Amino acid sequence: MNAPAWRIWLVTALICGWGILTIRFVQQQQWVMAGLCALLMVVNGITLWRLTKHGK
Repeated sequence: MNAPAWRIWLVTALICGWGILTIRFVQQQQWVMAGLCALLMVVNGITLWRLTKHGK
């Protein structure tokens, strides 16, 4: 798969955003939201890996 550069940057930004939200929810001890954000971060990480695993 040859993904456009903007999509790779978008997924990377989403991973960073979900990670920041996960940390904030953990600090507030809102475990359900922290778990949801962590799950979305992992899903986006898998997407990023699939987009970049074949190289360019």
